[in-house]
Amino acid sequence: MATYDNKHWLLSHIRNSFIFSDDTGICEAAMGGENIAHQLNVSQYECYPGVDGGDDEEESDVLGQSYDLHADSDFCRRITGRYRSNTAVRLQKMEEERRIQASIRHVHWDKPPLTLTGKEMAELFPKKTLTSNTAKTQPHSLLSEIIQNHPTLPANPFRDYAKFNGDSQWGAGVRCFKIWLTMLNGEKRNFPMQVSVMATARVLDLIGLVCWRCMAEYSLSETALKESVDYYSLHIAEDDGEVDWDFPCLDNRESVTKFTFNFLALVERDPKQEPPDKHATSVVIKAPNDPQIPRNRERVSESEAEKKQGDIDARIRAPMYESFKVYMLNKVRAKTEVHLGVSADKVEIFPVVQQRVSAKFFGRLKASTHDMDSVVACDLVDTKSNNRATFRLVYDHSTLSASLDSSSSSSPVFKNHDFEATTEVANLIVQKINHILELKPSTRRKEYLTHREHKSHRRKSFHLGPR
Repeated sequence: MATYDNKHWLLSHIRNSFIFSDDTGICEAAMGGENIAHQLNVSQYECYPGVDGGDDEEESDVLGQSYDLHADSDFCRRITGRYRSNTAVRLQKMEEERRIQASIRHVHWDKPPLTLTGKEMAELFPKKTLTSNTAKTQPHSLLSEIIQNHPTLPANPFRDYAKFNGDSQWGAGVRCFKIWLTMLNGEKRNFPMQVSVMATARVLDLIGLVCWRCMAEYSLSETALKESVDYYSLHIAEDDGEVDWDFPCLDNRESVTKFTFNFLALVERDPKQEPPDKHATSVVIKAPNDPQIPRNRERVSESEAEKKQGDIDARIRAPMYESFKVYMLNKVRAKTEVHLGVSADKVEIFPVVQQRVSAKFFGRLKASTHDMDSVVACDLVDTKSNNRATFRLVYDHSTLSASLDSSSSSSPVFKNHDFEATTEVANLIVQKINHILELKPSTRRKEYLTHREHKSHRRKSFHLGPR
């Protein structure tokens, strides 16, 4: 495409391009004798330099032709086949290295022969006496003062109900409520607390969960909670926080899934109408006057409290994802090292680095994932003397088949995986999976437990008749 609008220049450029690009020489013979640019009437068009026929013909011929074409030197060398020799290239490299070495200076470092005596060293580096500034006092923050004043924080008395917290769960197994807290002081009672509770919880468990969150989120000066859930009840409330006293309080024994109210209010019970200790029982134990008995009783109570606290912490951490390195047992191949990932939603099995010999004969072990709804049981099978234990994970295989083939039957097909690990890790995995199964009950698990009971009953009732 031409970017110049002079007619004479365009005609000259087209003419010279045809002559230069034609290898046969026919264009040069046909177009060399005539020049159309000189035959045109100059007065009608813009004159191109050299067309009006000046005296300096050489200058007009140079300006009237196209731009000169210069061939590349590499192109000429490729045509003629002439390259630089290896000697010339090597000499050029040596010259460049010589020029670089000329700008570098080498300095030889030697240790000084003179050595200083101890006296001279003491004069060069004299000792200085450091004085501590005792007058300056170190600043103390409010947090450090609170920690010093309260070295041991009181335990939350409602920690047993933390296992019903549904903030880390999703799906139909969680119910959400907005609870108005009537016992709060100040402006904080004007905003409801959004609580997510497991669908398997009761109203009493929901009250304990709300009290547990109040103790964790608010200070003692903002709320004055009593140490038992029997002092509180849940009432139906409006969206502005007003309690509807026309309806009675919710029954503590009912499930939270029975009620579809979005707003509830936590109200302190009237001790005159319904005493909080109506279901409480007191036991008095009389023991002989032996000073050793109270000490043993205190030790037992402390150990039971620690065990109960550990079980509560394990239930709270159960829905969180954890990965364990165990060995998967197979009937044909040797045991394979795998990563067993357990969370509230699924159980993942990822093989570690495969051995070449076992993969060659038995094939590579593929990764698998089982939904927690399809897992029905996890139990210890065997405990060995070398601190090793075997546990079994039972799952419903029909859910996977139904997802792949919609026409397949929905009858449960129970299969299992056997794993081996240290006794501590095996107990931890079994406890974690069982806690998750307790929080997420399913119909498949009920069917499996019924099937296992029938199977064990048949084994017990089996006997040989007379021959």
